[in-house]
Amino acid sequence: MSSKKRNIITILCILGLILSIDLVYIYIKTSFLSGAPKSFCSINSFIDCDGVAQTDKAFFLGIPLAIWGVILYMLFLFLNYVDKIREKINFPLLNVFKNPSSYIASIGLFSFCISVSLACVSLFNIHKICILCFMTYFINFFIALVAVKKDFFVSDVKNTVFDFIQGVKEYTTLFLVVLLFGVLTLGYFQQSLILAPIVKANKSLKEFSELKSNIYATSGNTLGNPEGDVSIFVYGDFMCPFCKVMNIMLHKLVIDDKNVAVYHVNFPLDSACNPTVKVQVHPGSCILSKYALAAQNQGNYWGMVSGIYNTLPNNEKEIIQIGKSIGLDTKKLYNDAHSKQIDEYLENQVYRGINEKLVGTPTIIIDGIPHSEVMPYFKIQELVKQSRERHAKQK
Repeated sequence: MSSKKRNIITILCILGLILSIDLVYIYIKTSFLSGAPKSFCSINSFIDCDGVAQTDKAFFLGIPLAIWGVILYMLFLFLNYVDKIREKINFPLLNVFKNPSSYIASIGLFSFCISVSLACVSLFNIHKICILCFMTYFINFFIALVAVKKDFFVSDVKNTVFDFIQGVKEYTTLFLVVLLFGVLTLGYFQQSLILAPIVKANKSLKEFSELKSNIYATSGNTLGNPEGDVSIFVYGDFMCPFCKVMNIMLHKLVIDDKNVAVYHVNFPLDSACNPTVKVQVHPGSCILSKYALAAQNQGNYWGMVSGIYNTLPNNEKEIIQIGKSIGLDTKKLYNDAHSKQIDEYLENQVYRGINEKLVGTPTIIIDGIPHSEVMPYFKIQELVKQSRERHAKQK
């Protein structure tokens, strides 16, 4: 390789490496540092590096694409100087790299093809672009063009494939060891998603949101262990889809953790019973809450809660049918739902939510600390763990 080509590739690789490291920083900031300021490249809803980094398209095999970019440019730099390294170090393994320029051209071409597909995903699926990412796409293309021979990649690809096969034959055992290590490593990252909390969260949410009914549903007025060391108060609206998901998660939680108690507080976003609602959000949710509270008089509040979430009835006839299906006296259920007692009970719960200054549903409160974001199951488990740690410090 000529010194001119080597220098140009070096400069391009360093630029790509700087951009990739910056992208890694953006990813870490958006994924692990809550409250971090926006990146300079998050300009609007379309040009938004932070937004792209927060999607599940920003990963491959459980590893952020930004980290793959760092690995790619480090590989380019290694191949760019492998002949120089071989002159300094008498290491037999380096002899397999016979045509490093061809490898750079082939990998650069392959990287650019992947870049084009990523650009399409960004434009037509995510509807956001990362300008730093697009800059690396062009860098990949220029690296390939600088390294390519005159026959437009044909001989480069041939050299790369042939040398790879020859290298595998010569170092079969080493290749198999490295391959096994790579598969196990990538398998770990893909399974644990330790570097991909966004994917892990979406996967957890999908697991529960795709359930058509609450497979962990219980009956009675108690959910969990009233003598448990952690109490969770969940403020919900029966017409809120995320409240349904939260309900399923909390039912699973009390199965997995025998020292947690869950208390449901009705906070319908319906002006019929909630004075803070000026523009109707979920009209009809007040009557659903009244029937749930009425079921409590017959000892099956949680059975009614899951029944309503599962079917989301459109009228009182359908609500009463749910009560009948879980063994309630439907006449008493109707009368109680329209009683002054239940009206007052619901009013107290609504004002309880108002006093907590809720910003939406679902909201769970643990140790007086509200959490209103849509969260995956493992996040709820972490909040319970944090509660226990706080209690331990107070002793």
